[in-house]
Amino acid sequence: MSDYWKDNNITKPQQIIVCAACKKDDTIIAGARHFDKVMRSQMKQMDIKWTTAEQGFIDQFGEFLTREEAMKVVKENGQPFDIERNGGDDVLFSEGLY
Repeated sequence: MSDYWKDNNITKPQQIIVCAACKKDDTIIAGARHFDKVMRSQMKQMDIKWTTAEQGFIDQFGEFLTREEAMKVVKENGQPFDIERNGGDDVLFSEGLY
């Protein structure tokens, strides 16, 4: 697979976390928060059981990251983050971002 950024001589922007997501096999479902009404509606339409989906986040490129990976991105890029609302700094929760 080619690298779009390198192939077009463009510097890839810094990675940022944009929203909550759940992943089941190769399917990623995004929402403002985990299991909000939008995410639950999508899962229902796709017959995905929410209890079996992995919780995480997506970045601006649509890449899925685990809660731990997303926290690492937030720390490395200086993305605004509220450690008290998040409940610590090991794993990311949407409450820590917005």
